[in-house]
Amino acid sequence: MEELLKNYPAALSITDVAEILNITPATVRRHVKQQDLPHIKIGRLVRIPKDSLIAYLHGDQVSHRTEETP
Repeated sequence: MEELLKNYPAALSITDVAEILNITPATVRRHVKQQDLPHIKIGRLVRIPKDSLIAYLHGDQVSHRTEETP
């Protein structure tokens, strides 16, 4: 998985995650909304840290790092 993600930035967009997992952006948004997928909010932007995505896919319990900035 790490090899697949090496060309992506450290914080992934919903579109990036959807492309990587071959699912729709709506599915990624649903997992974010349900707090299943660890993410960071920067204003209205949602970013998924690459290391959190890898841990999530491996089934590791990752603390939710939802942060908002003004």
